[in-house]
Amino acid sequence: MKKIQSLAMKKYAWLLKILVPLLAITVVAVTFARVPHWLHGAPHTAVTPPVADNGVTYSQEDKNRLNELIAVYAHMDSCRVVFASGAMDATDPADSTASLHSPFRFCKNGDELYYQTGDVEMIALKNIYVSVSHNTKKMFVGPARKVMPPFQLPADSLVRIWMSEHYTLAGSAEESKGSVRLLCGNHITCKEYRFDYDPAARVLKGLYMRLTNLNDPLNNSMDKEVKISINQWREDHIPDALLRPGSYLVQGREGWKPAGAYADYTLISLF
Repeated sequence: MKKIQSLAMKKYAWLLKILVPLLAITVVAVTFARVPHWLHGAPHTAVTPPVADNGVTYSQEDKNRLNELIAVYAHMDSCRVVFASGAMDATDPADSTASLHSPFRFCKNGDELYYQTGDVEMIALKNIYVSVSHNTKKMFVGPARKVMPPFQLPADSLVRIWMSEHYTLAGSAEESKGSVRLLCGNHITCKEYRFDYDPAARVLKGLYMRLTNLNDPLNNSMDKEVKISINQWREDHIPDALLRPGSYLVQGREGWKPAGAYADYTLISLF
């Protein structure tokens, strides 16, 4: 039991690190389902889920609803130029100090990405990678690296995982238009997912997760809750400064130096 709790706690820690900058919308299923090959990406395919070993199956209506959600992700993934902003809220009934509210921003132009959550920024440009901690006033600069953008979600694999992990869809299509809610009351890590989206614009509006309290797993009132709200989604337009190297750095005789609003930050080179 201690080993299971330790593994699950590591999952929570990882979740909170990656969730805020929107990556969790994609990676949370990897975290819970333990299928790291997803990180390598997979093509979007139509959902034709098999009968799972536990006998859980999805009706045609369920599959249609999931296909609508998957179409939303496919569209978001296809956007080459996009800016998004919103907030993540997390509450823990067992520890009020663990609650948080953190705004975030995400920007993408081709393979260049910008993430910001709370006092942390990450900028992945063609020739350089920058990470900023406003709390410590430090800037880390290193070689360019490949960063996986959000929304790369292999649909068929995700549906199979939900089935094998005993998740059922709640409500009817008419009752839940623009929303998909999956429940598994005895799941070791996450008892509920809810995706809210605009089916016409094919844009995700929010993600809700109810996480199991490992010290009292059968008590729903003690579950942790995480909610991600996407308040702004703009395609084919980004704030120019976010992906401009000069917004963060200037090249001096002795190498890179923090620039502009970061001029008094300590630069740590990772080259």
